[in-house]
Amino acid sequence: MSKIAKYSSYVQYLLFAITLVYMAMFYLGDVNEDSAYPHPVATDAFLNWGIILFFITVVITFLFEVYHIVMNPRSAVRTLASLGIILVIVLIAYALADDTPLHIIGYNGPDNVPSMLKMSGTMLYTMYILFGITLVVILYTELSRVFK
Repeated sequence: MSKIAKYSSYVQYLLFAITLVYMAMFYLGDVNEDSAYPHPVATDAFLNWGIILFFITVVITFLFEVYHIVMNPRSAVRTLASLGIILVIVLIAYALADDTPLHIIGYNGPDNVPSMLKMSGTMLYTMYILFGITLVVILYTELSRVFK
């Protein structure tokens, strides 16, 4: 086992252990009863940990992709094509998203504005499109194996 594989497995176990601690705090911890809707006290910490993991993943993915392009310049075309396809999917999702404010009884929060609704709709439609593409690719792969 190489040093990188050894250290990356240690980091993986460490991040998993920290996640388990946050999960235990969230699911087994105290509940804030003083608010309008009772919720676990550790909700913010749990969500922040998820955001931290997301950004760590994005940074590592970006760094490895840059390293791969530097080491293999010919693969840059494939990488740029992939980014272009993702950009097209996001633009289609943006075009499908609606920014009409919702009429929610009893809600006067700051998130019911056109910009937030457009962003949320874009993210949802992007996930729907990517999920659909994933299902089609899985079905194609499995069906092509049956007919070979």
